[in-house]
Amino acid sequence: MRKLTHPNHNCISETVLFSQLPQDELNMISKQINYIEYAPGETIFDVEDDSDRLLLVHQGKLKISQTSSNGKEQTLYFLNEGDIDGEESLIIGSRHAVTCVAVIKSRICEIRRSDFMTLTKRQPTIGLSLAISIAEKMQKLQTQQANLLTGSVEDRLLKFLKDTAEETDSLSFELPMSKKELAAYLGTIPATLSRNFTKLEEKRIISNSSKGKIVLNITKIDNP
Repeated sequence: MRKLTHPNHNCISETVLFSQLPQDELNMISKQINYIEYAPGETIFDVEDDSDRLLLVHQGKLKISQTSSNGKEQTLYFLNEGDIDGEESLIIGSRHAVTCVAVIKSRICEIRRSDFMTLTKRQPTIGLSLAISIAEKMQKLQTQQANLLTGSVEDRLLKFLKDTAEETDSLSFELPMSKKELAAYLGTIPATLSRNFTKLEEKRIISNSSKGKIVLNITKIDNP
C-alpha cells in the first residue's frame, strides 16, 4: 500500500455518485480523501475489519470474495474503474463480511463515513444517488446468481469472457483470476471449466486460453 500525496480529483468527479456536484463541492471533498495505490494481490480490507469508509476505484480492478466455513473462497464480484464499494457501511456502520483484494495495480480514493455524512447534509441528493448505487449492486448480484443457476457452463463461461472484454475494452485480455477461482465463480469445477475452454477453442470462438490470455473472435460469437 502506498499513500499518494497528490489526490487525483478525477477519482471523485468521474464517479456517478459525485458527478453532478458543483466544482466548489468537489474541491472540498478532494481535501478529505485518501488516495492510495495497492499492488496486485494486496488486501484493501478483510473480514471483520471496520467498515467506515467509502471506496472509489480510480484505476485497476478489485476482487470481492468470501470464505466458507470449510475454507473455500468464493469470488462474489469485481470492482472496476469508476465503481464504488462500502455504501452500506455509510448508512449503518458495520464490519466487513467479505475480503477485498487488488487484482492488478490499483488506485482508489477513500472517504470516511463522518465526512460523507457531513456532505449529505450539504448535498441531500447524494443520499438518493447512494440508494440507487446500492440497488444497482444488488441487482447485479442477483443477476449473477441467476446466471449461475441457468444455462450451460459453456454459456456462463462465454458470458463471463464477453463481459470481461467489454470491461477491458479489448478482445484480447488476461483472465482476472486463476482458472480454479473462475471455476468456483461460475459454479463448476476446474475439470469441467477446462473442457469448456477447449470447446470454445475448437469452435474458434477463443484462442490462447492455455496461456492465460484470451483472444475473442467476435465474428464467431455473432455467427457461431
